[in-house]
Amino acid sequence: MSHVNRPQSPEDVLERLIEAVEVNAAVAKGDGPRAIFSAWPDYRRKIARRKKTYPPPQISRAEEALTWFSLIDDTDARRALQFEIMCKAGGGKFSRICEKYGWKRTTVTSRNKILLSCLATKLRALG
Repeated sequence: MSHVNRPQSPEDVLERLIEAVEVNAAVAKGDGPRAIFSAWPDYRRKIARRKKTYPPPQISRAEEALTWFSLIDDTDARRALQFEIMCKAGGGKFSRICEKYGWKRTTVTSRNKILLSCLATKLRALG
C-alpha cells in the first residue's frame, strides 16, 4: 500500500472507495480489480456520465482502493458495502437495493459503518 494519503478514518476509507467507483466507472475495461462490480453492470453508465478522464495517479489510487474489499471476509457484508458505495457514487438508490435483497436499510447502513471502521483499522496496520 502506498504511504501517501493512507486512509486514517472510516470516513477516509469511504471517500476513497466512492472515488474508486467513480474512476472505475469511467475507465474500466472489465479486468482485474475493476471487475469487482460486475454484479451490477449498469452502474457504469450512471456514474461515468460525470468525468471521462482521470490522471494516472488517480487511477492507481482507485485500483488500490478497490482491492480493499478483499479485506472483508464475509461475502454478504462485502456485497452490501459495495452496493452502498456504488449508490453513494451516484449509481442508484440504496433503498431500492435493500428492497430487492430484503435488507433493512438502517441495519445494513449501520453494519457498513462498522465495516468501514474495521477496514480503516486494517489499512492503518498494513501501512
